[in-house]
Formats: sequence, structure tokens, C-alpha cells
Amino acid sequence: MTDQDLNSHVRRAQRFLAMQRKRSLFFANDGLFGNPAWELLLEIYIATETQDCISKPDLFGAISTTPTIASRWIGVFIDHGYVTRCEDHGDDRICMTQEARADCIAYLDAVTEL
Repeated sequence: MTDQDLNSHVRRAQRFLAMQRKRSLFFANDGLFGNPAWELLLEIYIATETQDCISKPDLFGAISTTPTIASRWIGVFIDHGYVTRCEDHGDDRICMTQEARADCIAYLDAVTEL
């Protein structure tokens, strides 16, 4: 994959997050229309592509859900093989697995056609 392709995928993921966050300006931001798992996964994808690993505190600061909920989802993502700990960077840092990264790229390519 070229740098241009990578940048395109990252920008697309960032636009999805921006659309989701913009929605909260028009509808009550009480979690009714929220999707914390998807928001979290996209943030992890973006972080993996742009900086490799992300610390949980940095990730928690970037999302619109509580650290408790995010931590639970991270555990689910680890159990399902979407996310892994970056052992060489400290226990609080995570990144997306190569398989999940490939799935995100395939999804971002597929929705471009819509």
C-alpha cells in the first residue's frame, strides 16, 4: 500500500468519526445514537496507522465515552484479536492487529463505493 492510499484510508476514518461527533450536535448526546465500540475501533485504527501504538490515556481523551466503557471494549477487542498490547512500549499502549487493520482497510474501501 502506498503512502497516498494509507493517508486516504486514515482521512476516511477521520471523516466517519467527525460525522458521528457532528451528529451529537443535533441529537441528544446521551448515548442513544452513540456507537462507542466503532468510535474506539476507528481511533485505534487511525493511531495504529499514524503512530503505531497509542496509550490508553491518550485514547480515552480522544473518544466520547467513559474510560470504564472504553476499557471494557478494549478487553473485548483483545479477546477477538482486533487489538494487541504493545509490550515493548509499556502495558498501557495498544495497537490494532494486522488482521483487523486489513479488515478496516477493506471496509473503508468498500464504503467508498457507496
